[in-house]
Amino acid sequence: MCEFFGIASGDSRNNRNIKEAISKLEQDGLLRQIRDGQVYTLTLSRKAERQKKVIRIQKDWIEIAKRHKSSNTNVSVSWMNLLKVWLFLIDNKKEIVTTREIAETLNVSISTVKNAKHILLNELSAICSKRITKKSADGAYRCLGSTIDVKAWLDD
Repeated sequence: MCEFFGIASGDSRNNRNIKEAISKLEQDGLLRQIRDGQVYTLTLSRKAERQKKVIRIQKDWIEIAKRHKSSNTNVSVSWMNLLKVWLFLIDNKKEIVTTREIAETLNVSISTVKNAKHILLNELSAICSKRITKKSADGAYRCLGSTIDVKAWLDD
């Protein structure tokens, strides 16, 4: 199934997790899975569409994320984690968010989030980010987090 949808990875645990996530969404009534021989079809249920939990994005941008290779050899992130971080940022309702909050919510490392944000900001120009700092009484500056606006990849 993962190969059919073009999301297979070399790690069988990831493939198993993807299959389990699809099954869980189906059990929750949010997704319909149809298999006809070797052809798989996934569709959103009406329940999912009514709940407004659907984030619409252009398929081209998923392909861009899948094919993206960072020009900076020190910045590496899987396309799946790149999309996770990006989807989190689209859905984020907080004005200021920290890298740690994103990492904890998505259950990924802080360095993964930093790398994904770097690629989304500097290489794909998909987000705008502004660091928010506060000056303390002793004159030192403390970072409170960042305001991040998504400016690309949305399906209008």
